[in-house]
Amino acid sequence: MTDTPTDTVVTGLADTALSLPESSGPDIKALAHLNGATVVRLSFRAGQTMAEHTARWPILVVSQAGRVEFTVGDQTTVLTPGSAIHVEAEISHSLTATEDSALSLIVLTPHHHPK
Repeated sequence: MTDTPTDTVVTGLADTALSLPESSGPDIKALAHLNGATVVRLSFRAGQTMAEHTARWPILVVSQAGRVEFTVGDQTTVLTPGSAIHVEAEISHSLTATEDSALSLIVLTPHHHPK
């Protein structure tokens, strides 16, 4: 991550779980805490899941690598590189990786103006 007074460059978004040891869950790494957004990389090995949960703020999930089944309610969307899904705050959702995968999670937090 590189910061200047007016912008932030975030790197490492497409790093996959291939270098991770076998584990029961995905690797979750916060890459940047910004004014109005938090950027997180989610890396999954094929077969790993993230159980149903909610997010306090709206989210945008962008597929960087692999294939992930993203379920909201009874609707499942397959995320592949270049696709994304937006989910409103407090909506239950779950994820299942069908391939080794990397996702960028952007949590759309409230914008705080400096005083």
